[in-house]
Amino acid sequence: MAESPVPADFDNAPPMPISEYAQTVERVNVGYDLVFTLTGCLLRALDQPGLELLVIGAGGGAEIARFLPPNPGWRLTGVDPSREMLALARTTAERLALEDRVTLVQGTIDDVPSDARFDAATCLYVLHFLPDDDKLAVLRAIAARLRPGAPLLVASGALPDDGGLRDDLLGAWQQYGEQMGMPAERMAEIIAGLADRPWTPVGEFQRLLRDAGFTRIARYVEVLAGGQTAWIAR
Repeated sequence: MAESPVPADFDNAPPMPISEYAQTVERVNVGYDLVFTLTGCLLRALDQPGLELLVIGAGGGAEIARFLPPNPGWRLTGVDPSREMLALARTTAERLALEDRVTLVQGTIDDVPSDARFDAATCLYVLHFLPDDDKLAVLRAIAARLRPGAPLLVASGALPDDGGLRDDLLGAWQQYGEQMGMPAERMAEIIAGLADRPWTPVGEFQRLLRDAGFTRIARYVEVLAGGQTAWIAR
């Protein structure tokens, strides 16, 4: 198993200024908008007007802004360990007048009552901050809070199956960031900081999901040889 990554601390040592977070993640994560769009489509396809949604890593408020306005009967419980990031989520809910449909919990999935049950859960761009043992613990805790057969939608960075073409993929990633508006030097700095982290191989995520109790798993987004991938699991 690869050496464990150091979890990001968005309160005491943020990897980027909090004010720049939303803009940066959209520009750096290839397929970010597609992941959110298709995640929303998968949730809507459940055809549950009163959907109760659990969001792991709700800080920033992207899920609040993307999923709640077009679905007036949905409610969202969001969990995030960062006080600063949750403040952004709370501001988003207030700006959109959605406070009565949003519950925010500062902490981890273990701070969500163990007897709570949800119709679906999302965990988007969170797991790559955690070592594999912690990934599995989080996935198991999510599974325990889902109603029988309810889906989990996961997106994460991963170690791609690059076929020996690593430099080509990194070069494309650099060009993508620049086209999305990232300054070239800043994008190169981000890639240098991320490329050699101990990422979990993309093929290991299905094993982690199965070990967490999910038996039906499919990828619904995969870009750059799996370097950015999203799964639905039940």
